[in-house]
Amino acid sequence: MDLRQYIILCICAVNALVWGCPGQCQCKNNITLCKGYEIQDFPSPIPLNTSSLIIFQTNIKSLKPADFETFAESLTVLKVSASKVTVVQPHTFDKTLHLASLTLSETELSSLPKNIFAPLQVLKSLDLKKNMLMTIPPKTFQGLSLLEKLLLQENNIRDLYPESFHGLHKLKVLTLKQNKLEGISSNVFDEMVNLESLHLQNNVIRDLPSGLFSHQQKLQKLYLSNNRLSYLPEGIFLDLPNLQQISLYDNQLQTLSPNIFGPMPLLQELWLYDNKLIHLDKNVFSNLTHLNLLVVSRNQISYISPGAFNGLTKLEEISLQSNLLTTLDEEVFRGLHNLANISLRNNQIDNLPGKLLLDLSSLHQLELQNNSLMHLPEELVRSLTKATNVVMSENPWKCDCSILPLRDWLLMYSNKVTNSMSIKCSSPALLVNMSIINLTNDTFDTFTESTTSGASTILPTANNTSVSEKEDRTDDRWNIHMIVIAVVCSAVIVTICICVVCWRRSNRRGSQNIEH
Repeated sequence: MDLRQYIILCICAVNALVWGCPGQCQCKNNITLCKGYEIQDFPSPIPLNTSSLIIFQTNIKSLKPADFETFAESLTVLKVSASKVTVVQPHTFDKTLHLASLTLSETELSSLPKNIFAPLQVLKSLDLKKNMLMTIPPKTFQGLSLLEKLLLQENNIRDLYPESFHGLHKLKVLTLKQNKLEGISSNVFDEMVNLESLHLQNNVIRDLPSGLFSHQQKLQKLYLSNNRLSYLPEGIFLDLPNLQQISLYDNQLQTLSPNIFGPMPLLQELWLYDNKLIHLDKNVFSNLTHLNLLVVSRNQISYISPGAFNGLTKLEEISLQSNLLTTLDEEVFRGLHNLANISLRNNQIDNLPGKLLLDLSSLHQLELQNNSLMHLPEELVRSLTKATNVVMSENPWKCDCSILPLRDWLLMYSNKVTNSMSIKCSSPALLVNMSIINLTNDTFDTFTESTTSGASTILPTANNTSVSEKEDRTDDRWNIHMIVIAVVCSAVIVTICICVVCWRRSNRRGSQNIEH
């Protein structure tokens, strides 16, 4: 073989190494994609200039150091997902020093070798979601001083240790949702002083240490929903001045202390539905001065303190639906000048104060349906005029004279009421299912007359005879009895007398016959 042929052969070999692409893979623009369950071994040779390697839906069972030796220098993105990987051998990533993003997701990994990530000192994103990891040992992420995003959701993680996240000073996003966490050590997040988003929802967490978030003053999003929290310690959210979103719904919270929430000028929404709250105390939300939306529906609230919503001057919408409320204090919404939407539906409210809506100049929608209301105070009815939409069906309205102010309001402002014809009488019996808006004054007059006449035209019977009448009738019967007795006695006496007279006459005739 002459020199020329040798050079050509070398060039071809180099080109094959640099530009060649394994079977079942696609190679383009420094990106190599290998996809298919027919792939059982790590594909080779991977082009030397590959900067992004994506392995998806394969039957590859392990990753080892030799797999990356030839192209480790150029690799910056590695994604292995939806594959059968059960083992990552020690030192696998020792030479991939330029990796900025690493994904090992939807695999069968249940554990990771110690210090497996230590060489990846420029790594910024680590995705380990949807694996079978059961614990995060201490210093698992040692050396990842530049890591900003760590995804651990949908594993089987039960335990976190005080040093599980040791060294992650620059971490901004941590996702631990949909695991099996029950408790969390008080100092587990201490080193993550730059954390901005923390996802702990959909676990089985029962309690939180009071100082758990004391070093997360940059935290903007905190998700704690769908756990088993029954109590929040005082001060738990005291030092979170940059918090913009927090979710606490679908827990077992029974009470909220006024010292739970610290100043949160950026927080605009608070979701507390599907808990077991039984009351709301005074000033419990007073530090949430910029809150726009408060959702406390589907709890067991039977009492709300008049000062429960103190400080919520920016509040625009509140949902108290599906609780156990029977009434509200007239000052409960006092000072909430921006409140536009109020939902009180699906409670047991049977009485509302006349001044309830006094300060609500921005009122837009009021939901009162499915309660136990029989009447509304006339003052409250007048204040409904400021609303744009009112819903009040499915209440047991009593259609007596006290319903007239509501009837008149419905006639005048039917455009403000959702399905005004569905607001119907539940009593009295003669008016059941009649739409209140259709009630006329004649209806009330007729009803009154029929009631009055029914009471005044009751015919006397043996059952309603007066006592004096009964006494008179008894005397009459006694007199009749006496007369009968007297007549009988007289007849007897007369008969006796006649008999005596006859007997004497007979004796005289007998004596005369003897003499003769």
